[in-house]
Amino acid sequence: MDRFKFELTRARLKQNILAQVSSHPCARSGDIQTLAKFITNSVSDILEIERVGVWLFNETKNELVNVDTYLRSQKTHSSGAILKENEFKEEFQYLVCEKYVDANDPYTDPRTKGFIESYLKPNGITAMLDGVIRMGEELIGTLCFEHVGKKHKWSEDEITFCSQLGDQIALAISNQRNNIINQELISRENELRELNESLERLVEERTKKLKKSNEELELTISTLKKAQNQLVLSEKMASLGQLVAGIAHEINNPIAAIQASAENLKESLFESELSPFQKELKEIIPDYQNQKQFFDLIQILKSRIEIISGRDRMNRRKRIESWLGSKGIDKSFSNHLIDTGFDLDLLDQCKELFESEKLESILTLLVEEITVYQSLHVMLLAVERASKMTFALKNFVRFEISKNPVRVNLKENIETVLTLYQNQFKKKVTLVKEYEDVPYIEGYPEELLHLWTNLIYNALQAMSFHGKLSIQTKTEGNKVLVLVEDNGSGIPESIQHRIFEPFFTTKPLGEGSGLGLDICRKIVDRHFGSITFQSIPGKTIFAIELPIKIPN
Repeated sequence: MDRFKFELTRARLKQNILAQVSSHPCARSGDIQTLAKFITNSVSDILEIERVGVWLFNETKNELVNVDTYLRSQKTHSSGAILKENEFKEEFQYLVCEKYVDANDPYTDPRTKGFIESYLKPNGITAMLDGVIRMGEELIGTLCFEHVGKKHKWSEDEITFCSQLGDQIALAISNQRNNIINQELISRENELRELNESLERLVEERTKKLKKSNEELELTISTLKKAQNQLVLSEKMASLGQLVAGIAHEINNPIAAIQASAENLKESLFESELSPFQKELKEIIPDYQNQKQFFDLIQILKSRIEIISGRDRMNRRKRIESWLGSKGIDKSFSNHLIDTGFDLDLLDQCKELFESEKLESILTLLVEEITVYQSLHVMLLAVERASKMTFALKNFVRFEISKNPVRVNLKENIETVLTLYQNQFKKKVTLVKEYEDVPYIEGYPEELLHLWTNLIYNALQAMSFHGKLSIQTKTEGNKVLVLVEDNGSGIPESIQHRIFEPFFTTKPLGEGSGLGLDICRKIVDRHFGSITFQSIPGKTIFAIELPIKIPN
């Protein structure tokens, strides 16, 4: 009980620290130095950790600079130490690849062995936990917990707590960058206002220079505003992705319940020995051979689920009505038989069955069985379609981007995106898929999903969602080629050299950020591939070439 109270108290203290950090004025203002001191001091005292430090990468990502380290025994803060990548290249690589480094024994752990002589021994460190700080895909730095003297094994709670604090530091850095952008915007706007106020006092020969300066300043402000909007949009999309993934997961539960219920209903109605169908069948057809013939007939009809034309239905109804009349059965029953796929060609296959004195009861039981089967079949088809849609949604909105390349099935990767747009293809878009048997490639599946999404949606917009979209895959040597073609209006030749530029867009305000094709280019570059295009009115082809194996 004492241990439980102790853990509960520590958990509350951790939550209190997180609450204080998230609401700290320095987190909003982006004062990282002050916030780092608050975090290192608080964590060290609460968790009884001798050394707690915040380290951030420089702009070129080749040095880790110590923002603040707190020594609990001395109650002192220090900063300014530098760890260089060229001295600790292997250890830096682990920070790039992993979410955290939990070295319970840093002297034997391969992720920290490079720090032994220059850092661990001089400081007497016996256990090290590095929580990697990231902002999106950008590596920001690390929050380091270091025990001195006594040995320590890092718990899941401590690792999670360290990661949560790292997220708060990343948010503070994001706020700092936003504040810098806002200050730059205000500064530029003030400069622009001063230039406008002095415009009347300038002589005629300087008018052209002033105009050029104004244009450059407006371009800078526009670029900064777009960058700021993109940061906000990225945060919103990350939250939306988590929400959609959660909803898709929850939808899977009722889908699974419907599928299981349909299967149970099918078994209880027909397959179980105690089912009403089995009882009625044995009463109407006591002979085992005739029962077997009845089941064979059912299997034939199940394979005949089809939609027939009005003329064929009329001809079939006349034949069946004539046959029913000869058996003394109401002719109106013909419509029910037609709906099951029944026709007179079955009479020779099941001759003894159709010569029974209980023919009307047999036909009624047959219609009931096929009708219920068709209903269950429709339910299961709907469940399968809903399952594919939720699976595609969950794959598409995954926000944990792979850090290392994995084997990717390109066909399945592309089909995930096409599933999300299938509603568009049902209307006025003709989709042509020409998939060759291409090998699996090494890549980052989440990023490839966004690559196909941008290219496919751009093609749909270029066609105004009315036209023909073709997607082709094929192998060329040690590379795979993907072609996305549309018959839209094409890309004007005058702007073709700019379409991969960040923030360049021809779409109306609010419909495009100008980053779609820039993101596509960056994703292809990360895969060591190439992206090219050819465009004339009525035919635009984007060609994406990806290596089967990413070079080391």
